[in-house]
Parts: sequence; structure tokens; C-alpha cells
Amino acid sequence: MSRILITICLIIITTTKISAQEYIFDIGNPILKEYSKKYFKAHGNVTTKNSLTQSLDLPFYDDFSNSFIYPDSSKWIDKYAFINNTYAKKTINIGVATLDAINQFGEVYPYLPSYSSAIADKLTSRPIKLNVVPEDSVYLSFYYQAGGYGNNPELKDSLVLQFKAPDIEWTSVWHAAGGYSTDTFKLVMIPISDTRWLVDGFQFRFLNYASVSTNYEPSWISNCDHWHIDNVYLDTARNWFDTLPNDAAFVTNFTSMIKDFESIPWHHYKSLSNKQAIIKDTLYFEYNNSFPTDVLNINRKFEIVDLYSGNTLAAEYDDNENIQPLSTIKYAKPVNFVYNSTSEDSANFIIKGFLGTDVIQQRNIFRWNDTIRYHQKFYNYYAYDDGTAEKGYGISGVNTAYSSLAYRFTPLMPDTLRGVFIYFNHVMNNGNQKYFYLTVWSHKNGFPGDTLIRMEGVRPEFNDEINGFVYYTLSRPIYIDTTFYIGWTKTTDDMLNCGFDVNNIANQNLFVNITGEWQQSQIPGAIMIRPVFGYEPAMTVVSPTTSSFAIYPNPARDVIFIDTEKEFEYIEIFDINSRIVLKQKFAQNLDISTLENGIYFVMLTSKNKSGSVQKLFITR
Repeated sequence: MSRILITICLIIITTTKISAQEYIFDIGNPILKEYSKKYFKAHGNVTTKNSLTQSLDLPFYDDFSNSFIYPDSSKWIDKYAFINNTYAKKTINIGVATLDAINQFGEVYPYLPSYSSAIADKLTSRPIKLNVVPEDSVYLSFYYQAGGYGNNPELKDSLVLQFKAPDIEWTSVWHAAGGYSTDTFKLVMIPISDTRWLVDGFQFRFLNYASVSTNYEPSWISNCDHWHIDNVYLDTARNWFDTLPNDAAFVTNFTSMIKDFESIPWHHYKSLSNKQAIIKDTLYFEYNNSFPTDVLNINRKFEIVDLYSGNTLAAEYDDNENIQPLSTIKYAKPVNFVYNSTSEDSANFIIKGFLGTDVIQQRNIFRWNDTIRYHQKFYNYYAYDDGTAEKGYGISGVNTAYSSLAYRFTPLMPDTLRGVFIYFNHVMNNGNQKYFYLTVWSHKNGFPGDTLIRMEGVRPEFNDEINGFVYYTLSRPIYIDTTFYIGWTKTTDDMLNCGFDVNNIANQNLFVNITGEWQQSQIPGAIMIRPVFGYEPAMTVVSPTTSSFAIYPNPARDVIFIDTEKEFEYIEIFDINSRIVLKQKFAQNLDISTLENGIYFVMLTSKNKSGSVQKLFITR
């Protein structure tokens, strides 16, 4: 999920004496690259030839809640836009389409200029049956936002809307200039009365003009010029006041139910005598009512399911409340719940939320935003971040060589620290691959204390897996029974460019030392560093929480089958203690009849030694 990076937008915090060197900056999202390899190998860059000639019926509507990463191929013919829930601010409902300077493979458009702009992303509709008459009152509407949590488009950049008919080439009909950012979405209503466009085979597309940075430091060069699009709606019998579909929709998703953390080790959680003390007692989300006059009675449902066993652990199906027209409810549901699972080493629970309104067929096209899902994961690491890097973080500037960064953690139980997952952002030409000292410190008077481990010859590494985390093994395991700090000391003035999550606040645990004195970070967010306890992952470069293949059946008995679109060279199976119990050349079916019942990790490795891991349960 890494995207190669191209330009920057600094945010320089000036409230402390470290502020001249502590930065966050804009990056590409860390999930697109690997996903694109699998998708385009299976589906190609656009939809099939038939889909380009078969026109869609009206209405055309997409709020991007029914797709992930790429646009819905039943409505759009290209895959350049990035579908996400984290880059825009104050969303209308869940899901937006983001246009930027990164192509569908997670790579920077190589032709983009520095001092002018050129076309970058496109979002192109399939052909539509628009063979109606002007009196049918056709409108195309959409909402857009510049920048958001991403990079602000420059004045020379722009967002453009174009129309096309079978006998007419693409024609620009609307545009918005860059040079600013907004925290809210702006509405655009475009009447379509010109008979040139009122034909079968009408298409429209969004495109953005982007430009790259002229910054001299390679480790800063990052993604830029973000435009977010939502609620694209084309239909007849509309007017200027028909600004939103009559709908009730989720605006936000659930967040972690663990106090102070996004994730914690499963065996640490199980060790607690009072597990409820670390679990939040309330579920939160927001939903809205876009009806201009109707009060809606919304049936709110949720359930929590153990994904390993399939058991439903908690549920509520009878919670109703009225919501006033054009209003939003911030929902807080008290939940007296403790996570339980028979799994030994890890656990994964899904929290599902549903909105129930009516069964009117005309509103079926709006139903996808009635459901949200959140995965509560318990593996072998502590995490403050949610795994998505909206920004990048680092220390940079003259005389910042040998400055240090330390992240504070207090484990729930004494245990052995084995290593750390870190997500470093890809930058152009790997300009941030500078060596650093991977370091562990003790705790002293609220700040990092003595150095416990200092490893030389370490540098940012990358992989092609979702979320992009790389595992670094410590030079020796170290027993931790109190607060500690983990991070690095730089060896150059360059930026190391670590992933930065703006949606979780953990900078109260982040400290930097530039001048010989530790200072708390002043930039709200969470850098993507995750210390690993107990058992070591059955690999050296990739997190076991992600995978680019599937195993079935799972649980298995005697034979497993591997479903993957990637090319691998070897298959290895590790037991729970990270010992290799089977290794052979890759094959899509594998005899496991000699292995005992239990939990295993299946790792596939490619010729370049990068690996992908999936958990396997053997039961007989």
C-alpha cells in the first residue's frame, strides 16, 4: 500500500525551541501500490469493452461508500481516483474519491512540471442513457473539497469537469482553481439542457491539474494537490434546491474500543485481571438526515463478532431514535463488553453498525452508506496509529544529524520486547534511505533515560504489502517491565519520513532531542511505530497482520490451497514459536497432514525475498 511520492506542503510548528526542525508533510496513502498489482492483473486498467458500450440507466449516483481503494467499476471506467475515508474533513457521509498526483499503480506521474501544471488523475463515468429532452430538467450535482487532511492545491492547479457525447470530444464545462484549502465541502449544481449532451452514451469525468515540488531535499519530495469529490448525482426531474438525496447515512466509522491504543498484544490483554478497565464503555459514530422536511425514525443496530470463531459476542438491534431534518446525531451507545476468544496468540473482532430507515425501492441506490465496519485487532504489538498515513513526520534541517526521536510505551504486563514494526513512507528515488541507530531507552523522570539498545546500520526499508509496515528485529531480546521508549538517532540531516496518522493523537508520547535536551512533540498525531512483544513474527520484513494471498480451507485438516495473484518462489510454515516446520517450492496446494493441530503462520516469499504471511489453523 505504498505510493511513490512527489511534492510537499510543510506545516512548521513554532511554539517550542524544537519547532524549526520538527515537521509534518503530505504524502501518498500507504495502501495503493500492492493493491493495484493484484487488481490490474485480474481486471486490467479499465472495465471490459462491452461495459464501455452498454449505457447505464438513470439515476447515476455514487457517494463512494460502496467501494474501497478504486472506484466502483459498474459506474466508472478508470481506476486513477483513490477511494478512502481519511483524507477529507467533515465528510457528508462515509467515502470520498480523491484526485492527486499519483497514478493507479501508486506512482508519481513522471511528466508533471514544477512551475506549471498538467493533467494527473481522472475519474470517468461509464456511458449513460441521457436521451431525454431539456424539459426533463436534468442536473448533475457533486460536492468537492480542496486539500482536507491532504495537500492544498496551488494556484496553478485546478479541478475540472468535462462532458462527452458519442460524436463530441471531451469538453470542459466547469472548473475550480487551486490556491486554497477548505474544511468543508462545496456544492456544485450543473443543469444539462444543451441537446448535444442529451443523448444515449453521454459521459462525464473529473480531472485535476497538478504540479510537483521544487524542493531540493529528496527525502521531502511527496504527494500533492488533493481534491476530494463526494455525492455525484445525475438525474431528471431535479432543480436548484435538490442538493442532496433524501437519505440517512453514516458520517463517521467506529474507532478503537481500547483506551489509549489502537491495538495491544492479545496475551497482554488476556493477562489483565480487570479487562474492562482498558476497554471503552461507549461506542461512538455520527449519522445524518438529509431530508429537508422529514423527521426520520432510525433503527440503529450493532454487533461485535469474533472473526476467528464466527461467534457474535454482543449485539443491539432495537435502538430507535428520531432525527430532525438536515441534522446530524453524534451517537454514543453505552456498551458493557469484554473481548473474549479461544484464540491463543491473537484475535480479531469486527464491529458492525447498521442504520434502518425504510424499504422504499427508489432509495435503494443510497443504501450502501447505511453500514459501517471496524476491525478491533489484537496481535503482538502496541499501536497508537490506525495504520493509515495521511501525512509524513520527521526531523530535518541543518545540524539535525544525530538528533533523536523516542516513542513512549507502557506495556500492560512484563514481557520480552523482540522488535518493532515501522512504516516509512516511500519517497522519490528512495531519498530517505539514510542510516540510523535503532534505539531503546529506559524511562527517567518523564523522559527517555539510559540507552538500553543501540543498533547500527539500520535504514528505512519498504515492502509492497498493505499498510507497508516493515519488521525490525532487535539485536537481542530485552525484558521490559515498565515504561520504555523506542525510536532512532539519525546520522544525517535528512528527513527519515515516517508515516504519520492525523486521526489519532499520541504526540504526548513522542519526544525529540535536537539540542541535547528532550522535548515533547508539538504536532498532534501518531507516528507509525509499533513495538513487538512475546513471540517474534515469522518473518523479518512484513507484518503478519497483512497478506496478499488467501488460504482455504482454514481451519484445515490435511491439504490447503493457496489463492494468490502474485508470483512467489517458496512456501514456509512456522509454528507459534517461529520455528520452520515445513518449507518447499511454491505450489498452490500443499499437504499438511504431518503437522499437529494448532496455530501456524504460512509465509510465501518472492525472488526478491519479500514475504507475505497468513495465519493457518489446523484442526482434526
